[in-house]
Amino acid sequence: MSAGGTGDTLGHMPYESAPEAFLSALSMRDFGRFAECLTPEVHARLLLPRGPEVRTGREEIARRFEGWFASASDFEVLDTQRTQIGLRTRLSWRLRMSRDGQSHEVVEQVAFVDAEPEGISAIDLVCSGFQREQRPVAV
Repeated sequence: MSAGGTGDTLGHMPYESAPEAFLSALSMRDFGRFAECLTPEVHARLLLPRGPEVRTGREEIARRFEGWFASASDFEVLDTQRTQIGLRTRLSWRLRMSRDGQSHEVVEQVAFVDAEPEGISAIDLVCSGFQREQRPVAV
């Protein structure tokens, strides 16, 4: 299941690579499992619409993702992708959700990650921001 044959597996997930486990946990909004996909000293550089952020440590990074997605209702995964690029893995996900229970937003994030046998050790992420979904106008 792991692209590139790197053998990057987590101890409790022998058939799932860290990047695959990351996407799976994010898709299910399982932030405990999400944190387990990261090494304890993971470093993340996040380019967000409000400006860049740097986060360090699996718990801090997992809490950041949880803040973005945990409370959303009508949460739907529109697309996920995983591509090996040399030693790095490109992950992307597009989500549709409602954070206020009324309007819907779409967000896309692209991350380049470094995966090791213990999990993901580095994340470089770009975020589209939460974009209000445009409904087609009835004619």
